[in-house]
Amino acid sequence: MNPTPGAPEPGEHKHVGLSTIAGAAGVSKATASRALRHPDTVSPGSLAKVRRALAILGVDSGSRDTPARQMVALIRPATPAGNVDPYARLFDLLTSRVFAQGIAAVHVEASAHRAGAVAESLLGPEGSEPHVQGAIVLGGGAAGELAAKLAERNLPQIRVSNARHSDGISRIVLDATDGIATAVQHLVHLGHRRIGLAVLRDSAAAGRIAGFRKAMAQVLHIPATRDQAPVVEAAGGTMAGVAAAEELLQLQCSAVIACAPALSFGILEAAARARLDVPRDLSLLTVGDMPDADVIAPSLSQVSYDWEAIAVSALSEVRAMMANPAEAVTIDYSVTPDLVLRASAVPPQRR
Repeated sequence: MNPTPGAPEPGEHKHVGLSTIAGAAGVSKATASRALRHPDTVSPGSLAKVRRALAILGVDSGSRDTPARQMVALIRPATPAGNVDPYARLFDLLTSRVFAQGIAAVHVEASAHRAGAVAESLLGPEGSEPHVQGAIVLGGGAAGELAAKLAERNLPQIRVSNARHSDGISRIVLDATDGIATAVQHLVHLGHRRIGLAVLRDSAAAGRIAGFRKAMAQVLHIPATRDQAPVVEAAGGTMAGVAAAEELLQLQCSAVIACAPALSFGILEAAARARLDVPRDLSLLTVGDMPDADVIAPSLSQVSYDWEAIAVSALSEVRAMMANPAEAVTIDYSVTPDLVLRASAVPPQRR
């Protein structure tokens, strides 16, 4: 039976036209029409694209009047015991913004050796309509492995991490090298000359160390060798931060730049064990997000990101990809942090 002239196509919702659905699905109007009228006449792949487009556009493929609920996966790596999640603030902001826009958020903690199983639970069987329409992936490691699995099925997604990965996935890079340079400049301005860097042993370590030594060389006009610009790479956890701090204290550093919350807590613990006062005997400046930095005693100076702006950008980009996967372009840009001054960094004591 032919539809009434002027009536919406089967499966259309209100003012959503066939051209819009076809464009969002990346298929021809003829294919979109057949998928809506006679779904058994199109390939499983094309049918999945059309159904995904209907979900993104807020249209239930089985009803003209019931809007489908979009779902976006928010993925972060599982935090090992003793570590502090550096993406906690961003994760909370993204969750709030996703729900505020009428989208369901699926929280996922990625862990090693489970990427395949988690990807299947988010996407469903090959050739079927994905259970989620997009993903925002925070961090690397297991989260990056899961992102790669999602990319194999062309799921719209964007990564937010502190290192530039060559995986072809759209990304927002949290560029700490400029933040480290800002930290060095501030500490030198206060009068520090013996400055150490504590950094996690991960994929971002090499870039951070190179940025630190470059900043030390430029600001202090020194060769910035290992002796003159000491660096300690540490595993995760507060105790690793304690060991790193003890090593830097033995090297007579009057100030330390810590590149992770766990390292900052470890440095505070090591200073207390050595009966050193922070900031009188040792200045501390954290690069990255430090939970409750303003209420810790002493309140911690830090180089931090505008997490609100990052959340807005990440969600806007992934929604644009979801709305029109066929026209999506790879996003690749960096965000630099700003200096927030508090009580933990002061001029060194003259001895």
